Amino acid sequence: MRKVSGFGKCGKRVLAVMMIFAMAVSSGMPKTVVYAEEQPVSPAGINEEVPAPTAEPQPEVTAEPTAEPTAAPQNTLVVKKKKCSYPKKIYEGQQFTLKGTLKANHKMQKVEASIIDAKGKDTVAIKKKANSKKFDLSKIDNDIHFSKLDAGRYTYEVKVSDTYGNERVALQKDFKVKETTWVWPVDGGVKGDGFHCGCSVHGGRHLGIDVKGVSKGTSIKAIADGTVVYAKYHSAAKRSSFGKLVIVYHGNGIYSYYAHCNTIRCKAGDKVEKGEVISTMGATGAAYGTHLHLELRKGPAFSGNYNSYEFLDKYTYRQFNPMKYLTNR
Repeated sequence: MRKVSGFGKCGKRVLAVMMIFAMAVSSGMPKTVVYAEEQPVSPAGINEEVPAPTAEPQPEVTAEPTAEPTAAPQNTLVVKKKKCSYPKKIYEGQQFTLKGTLKANHKMQKVEASIIDAKGKDTVAIKKKANSKKFDLSKIDNDIHFSKLDAGRYTYEVKVSDTYGNERVALQKDFKVKETTWVWPVDGGVKGDGFHCGCSVHGGRHLGIDVKGVSKGTSIKAIADGTVVYAKYHSAAKRSSFGKLVIVYHGNGIYSYYAHCNTIRCKAGDKVEKGEVISTMGATGAAYGTHLHLELRKGPAFSGNYNSYEFLDKYTYRQFNPMKYLTNR
């Protein structure tokens, strides 16, 4: 055999294999035909693609329906006021009488009255059961003590609630408590007839103010420091008598008069201090019911003559409006 040059050991092995394969073919060794694996044919056509298998269908998830927002129930409570009183301006120590009627279209369950100070704090809060379509405000009057309020600004408020849970503000009024130079003479007393009022009882010339709203025997206090110059029953014509009368001299020609007292708790010559009890409420003399008739007069300086009728001379001792002197101006 001819020597093949240029082959190494590996080349010789390849050549040997080729020679063996050639000999096998020439000797009639059966040939093995290898066929490609047959692919399934779609009935619709040979060129149609076979879809890949898909996952089982899952039930569709839907969002739960949201509830429609419900409208807030309408407040159908209606409250009407009839002849309702409320304070506008009072003085320290002065009481105010609440009166009037509330009427509602529903049965009122509760009535709440409050006094709110300038800081929004309830200084007084009173609740009363109503259980009616009508409520008399005098039912809360005894529980609200305006006379205990300090000087300042306040709001008087009345709220009503019905059996359906509705609420309504029936009254809301601002008022002022004024500081006094001198003290109010009767704790809880309210001002009645005013100075120079047009009431027929006084012939249109009421020369003082009336303090009322408290019971017989309630203490009357000196409105300022001074000396008692008159303390006895004042005898005069039936329609002119002051009854049991106390007069206090405060200096600078100023005198205070306390008329129609039930009892006198001082005597002429006594030195009294502001706020000291000098008598009690009554209806002696020409009085129509328990009250204090308070006058302030300007006249000559006290001469030392106690219990003198000269103090009753309205031309020498002239009256002026006590409310102007009781306020801090």
